[in-house]
Amino acid sequence: MSVTTPNPTVDWKTDPHPLRCPDCGGSFAPVETGLACAGCHRVYPIRDGILVVKDEPTADNLIARDFYNSSLWPKFRFWEWFFFVCNGGERRSRNVILQHLPKQDGLKLLDVAIGDGVYHSWLPRDWNVVGIDVSTSQLAACQRRNADRGLRLILGEAETLPFQDHSFDAVLSIGGFNHFNDPEASLREMARVARPGAPIVISDESPNLTDRMIGHKLGMPGIDRWVVSRLMNLGDAFTDLVERNRHINIAEIGQRVLKDSKYQVIWRGGGYVMVGQAP
Repeated sequence: MSVTTPNPTVDWKTDPHPLRCPDCGGSFAPVETGLACAGCHRVYPIRDGILVVKDEPTADNLIARDFYNSSLWPKFRFWEWFFFVCNGGERRSRNVILQHLPKQDGLKLLDVAIGDGVYHSWLPRDWNVVGIDVSTSQLAACQRRNADRGLRLILGEAETLPFQDHSFDAVLSIGGFNHFNDPEASLREMARVARPGAPIVISDESPNLTDRMIGHKLGMPGIDRWVVSRLMNLGDAFTDLVERNRHINIAEIGQRVLKDSKYQVIWRGGGYVMVGQAP
């Protein structure tokens, strides 16, 4: 990937394209506190540069939000870093996913569950990136980490993306898909906002990753639950969420939604990457 001149910073009030109201589909116009829908007149505030589309997520998204906004996430981040070290380092591990993005100047990229944006400094600087996440603390960290890149960020859920149809050249989602309220609905939204034929790249840990732990192999999953929840600092609520979703069939979801969907196991069985095209 080439390194070129970065885009100038453009905020949501300066250019609300490609936004649309998730409630009625109306267009946005700037107002004093943020953006207002021309159709239903709902006002979406902008706080510290972040457009707030939904600040109170529901169900599994709420569990994820509370985890990433808590003191548990920085503690768990060590274990994520350690996992990547065991797979050749974080950059090498993430590049297994990022290599599926197009090599295109000025790419319009949507990153769903952008998190702290640790990998965006590795992407071409002329790409136009929009990111959405449920966590205010993650979005704030992403801003700090990528202050010179002009990312435009949104607080909201993957199931109701606030964008016009066919707005992006590619869509990326790393590390959240397994735990969305409705992964299939989220993928359909990603396909909707991508231009026809655009690549959609999804990656996360293997849903049944805990099956590889010693407690599950011995028929004593409670041991592994304690290790994940307490020792690894995932917490009780998020650990329960992981266990509930361990039988989700990611490949089947991709086959139902995307064109030419391909599912590949990565990180020595610890994760997957799924790549397909928007229909």
